[in-house]
Amino acid sequence: MKPALFDMARPATLDEALSLLAMHHEDARVIAGGQTLVPAMNFRLATPGLLIDLNRVSELATIRLDGSQLRIGAMTRQATLLTNPLVAQHVPLLGLAVPHIGHIQTRSRGTVGGSLAHADPSAELPLVMKTLNAMFTLRSSTALRTLPARDFFLDALGTALDEGELLTEIAIPVAPAGTRCAFRELTRRHGDFAIVSVAVQRTPDSIAIGVGGLEGVPRLCTSLMDAVLAPGFARSKLPDLIRTELQGTEALADLHASADYRRHLAAVLLEECLDEVLA
Repeated sequence: MKPALFDMARPATLDEALSLLAMHHEDARVIAGGQTLVPAMNFRLATPGLLIDLNRVSELATIRLDGSQLRIGAMTRQATLLTNPLVAQHVPLLGLAVPHIGHIQTRSRGTVGGSLAHADPSAELPLVMKTLNAMFTLRSSTALRTLPARDFFLDALGTALDEGELLTEIAIPVAPAGTRCAFRELTRRHGDFAIVSVAVQRTPDSIAIGVGGLEGVPRLCTSLMDAVLAPGFARSKLPDLIRTELQGTEALADLHASADYRRHLAAVLLEECLDEVLA
């Protein structure tokens, strides 16, 4: 199929893009990499009257170190995360996760902000950002606000973005010296969305544990995090602690995996990742 007729605007600045979005918000969609929106338009699941192409807005495609945070522009290509030395040095968990995103071809077009705004529950970037408690900058033509990643994802494909807002920048806390990270996922084929994925970051005085693909939004395993850091924690307790964390989760079920199988996968991958960072 072919998309319905539409107009296209190609702003050169963020202010111009936000102005267009404010004027046409009911009939406009923003396009970045286009790998989700274009197929939806071809099947006429999305029929915008105006596409606002962000590919010329160079101010949204930067990576910079800002004190204790690494700031990544929303239009940064996923492939850039693999080659930028600041990512490898300061946010190692992100560096571990990115090779699991799609394929070389899709990473070369896919953007960081596009993946986060799409909010697929099985995508790697939402999981990493929620696990690391990144902060998102959201802008409209009249306002600017920041929101923790842990409050941004509301449901599968649902976010806290308001009408007329764009996700423009992601700020991730820099990992301190001595940080250890692990990332695991299981897919049907390389490049597919994960059936279940797990991200863990252990610093000298904290631990962050997240699970993707299990529920409608990435799960932050707060009770497991508290238990691992509690006095008297022993490695032998880990299977029971993981089981307690996953009890009662409203796991997704589809053609690829039942809810019970997803919980089983999550338990296996959690134990593997925790073994790696706690060794």
